Parts: sequence; structure tokens; C-alpha cells
Amino acid sequence: MKKIFKVLLVAFVLLIVPATHACAQWDFDTQGEFSEGLAWFEGDNGKYGFIDKTEKVVIPCKWKMAGSFSEGLAMVMDDNGKCGFINKKGKVVIPCKWEYIKKVCEGLAAVRDANQNWGFINKTGKVVIPCQWKDAGVFGDGLAQVKGDNYKWGFIDKTGKVVLSCQWANASCFQEGLAAVQDSDGKWGYINKTGKVVIPFQWKLALLFTKGLAEVVDANDKWHKIDKTGKIVE
Repeated sequence: MKKIFKVLLVAFVLLIVPATHACAQWDFDTQGEFSEGLAWFEGDNGKYGFIDKTEKVVIPCKWKMAGSFSEGLAMVMDDNGKCGFINKKGKVVIPCKWEYIKKVCEGLAAVRDANQNWGFINKTGKVVIPCQWKDAGVFGDGLAQVKGDNYKWGFIDKTGKVVLSCQWANASCFQEGLAAVQDSDGKWGYINKTGKVVIPFQWKLALLFTKGLAEVVDANDKWHKIDKTGKIVE
């Protein structure tokens, strides 16, 4: 087995999402961070499998790509470049037929079909929101960010109903009742679930709220922590 390196990073959920967030997106290197007791890794054969915290291989390296476990499932890509899900025993529970899959959050996962459109499936593989979006994120607080035909981002609920129209240049998922969104000038602020701007567009970068605080970057590339009123606390 190749030497395993620990990955420390901040990932994107279509935009930037903190690595501590339950629905943070995957990055692929030689080993992922542990999630639900397992971590993907690259074997000597150049394919991906999973190890436990003792570095014992529990799922053999047979996949072209693999992602972290979430809600008991992990994305894998087969040799044909198609994606599906396996369980913790390595069994394929959702066949590899999608162009790409994002991780399961709140029971649903975004999938991209052969026409490059995005929708959502449940944990049995059933399509519950048709593939009709230019891109899609992950569910948080009952809503998921989607990109419309106008290439702007908005939010849908779990029935696929648009609850916040596609109007932002970029958007994160909701967490702790707020989502980071980017305006047409490239600045970030925060909205609540009604779409109201509760923290003005002023940041060069804005991450999700965790335990009442969020990290942001100002115009001078300086990092701060803010509370839900937008007040700088660190």
C-alpha cells in the first residue's frame, strides 16, 4: 500500500463548504478523511477502496473513484466511468449508471444523467426529483441549491418545488437556517429560508455556519468569524 497522507482542506458544495459540514463535497487524493468509520484510499493498482481506522482494508481497491460515506452509502465510479453507491460491506446498492453522483444528505443525492442534467434520487435509487437542472447541490434544512436554465442558483424543497427562484451567481446549501449566496458583483452574503438577505453582500468568501459562527474573507483577504447578525467576533 502506498504511504497514506492525511487530507486537510476546505471543500466545495458547488461553492465552498467547510470540511466539518455533514454535506461537504469530496476531494480525491491518496486518502480521504474518515467518515462513519471508513476512509477511501488509493491502492498500488491505482484504484480506490476503503480502510478502517486501524488502516485495515475493509473494501478492496476496485473502483476508479470513490467518495466518503454519508448516511451509510459511498459514491463509487466503475471502469466505464459510471457512478453508483455501495454500502459499508462494499455491496453495490445503487447500480453504476449515472454520469456523476453527489453524496447523500437528508436521504437524497444529486445525480447527473447522460444529458448532463441534474436531479435527485433516494437511498433506494428511485428518481424523486427529475433530472432537469444545470447543476445541483445537497439538501440542508430541507432545501437544496439548484442551477436553472439562466445559470443562476436558487433552492428547491424535497418535492422538487422551487421555493427560492434562481437569482444568485452561486449558493451554498442551508445550514443552521442560513445559506451563503453570491451576488452579480461576486460578493457573498447570507439569506434565510424565506430568501431574505440577513447578512449583506460584502465578503469575498463566505463559509457555512457551524455552532452559530461562520468564517468569511474580507476584501483584503483577511479571515474573520461572524455571528448570525453579521457581527465580527474573531
